[in-house]
Amino acid sequence: MTAAARVFFSGHSLTDRPLPDHFERIAQSLGTPVLWNRQYVVGSSIRRRVQGDDPLAQDYRGYRQGYNRDTEGLDVVAEFRAPQTTDGRPYDTLVITEQHGLLGTLLWNDTVRYLRHYHDRFIDGNPQGKTFFYESWISLDDKSDPRRWIAYERAASPIWHCIAERVNLSLAAQGRRDRITPLPMGLALAQLIEDSLAPSGPSALKAATTLETVSQFIGDEVHLGPLGMYYAALVTYAARFGRSPVGAWAPEGVRPDQAQVLQDHAWAFVNDYYSHLRPRTMAQCQSLIRDDFAWRYWSYIRDAYWRREMNVVMAYAKWVRHYAEWRYKLSRQDERNPFHYDPRSDSGYWLP
Repeated sequence: MTAAARVFFSGHSLTDRPLPDHFERIAQSLGTPVLWNRQYVVGSSIRRRVQGDDPLAQDYRGYRQGYNRDTEGLDVVAEFRAPQTTDGRPYDTLVITEQHGLLGTLLWNDTVRYLRHYHDRFIDGNPQGKTFFYESWISLDDKSDPRRWIAYERAASPIWHCIAERVNLSLAAQGRRDRITPLPMGLALAQLIEDSLAPSGPSALKAATTLETVSQFIGDEVHLGPLGMYYAALVTYAARFGRSPVGAWAPEGVRPDQAQVLQDHAWAFVNDYYSHLRPRTMAQCQSLIRDDFAWRYWSYIRDAYWRREMNVVMAYAKWVRHYAEWRYKLSRQDERNPFHYDPRSDSGYWLP
């Protein structure tokens, strides 16, 4: 009998149930059983799941907060070191996500260092473990015309990858073999939606209107609809196991023809993404932000959020201020820029 994979999910509503349940059922149906647990804190950053809700706390109490598979308040660090809720063997996979406000949370919530901290606690329990950095997606501003959102997600995915690469750079410098692997869920959803709306797209995924088609995948503005949830679980399975999910279980409400298309798409996407994935240097990452993404990110935030909350003059003034500030902050050549790397001082950069 195939030994069960042991997977831990750390996240918020974009990785909430039934995502891990679907993942488990898919894996079971394909003869690759899974045991899993989770830390779920509503709307949380990784920092919140590490530090807790007291910004002055130094005891990393966040690891003992949140909802788990069947309980709440599980001590995640203790569970990594000596699992009590699966079969007693170490977890081999961590799937962790950050808040979807990419550039904002990168600085305000110190994504790079808290991602490393969580990864290190996981590796303490299993030096051969593998961490997947599950890339969240921003709210879809117009489901009747998702083209701008699709373009945004394509531009955002390399920046999420840069966050993982910043951690990996330091792991490599320390002679460690563990790495953080990107799991580009926002990019996968964008590709799925674009393909579904194309004239030559699969009829099984087409509804009467663009709005109705997109709503099958993203239900409100950001949370997954029924087909989107199943697709996300398929992509997660394909990434974790490195194999096709074709022929897998499908939930009630997903027709056989839809399940087939989603399974095929998930495998094609994952296979293509990882076959072309290459490391990025920190110079490349800084250039991406300086030359394109800072403008693109804050422009999207301006139009999708601020212009709904304030008048247009105030929204544009706020946009100019944030764009200039982030472009500057993420170009600095010191440790205040999370994409700056200096091997002489790097060991002192990380959290204890």
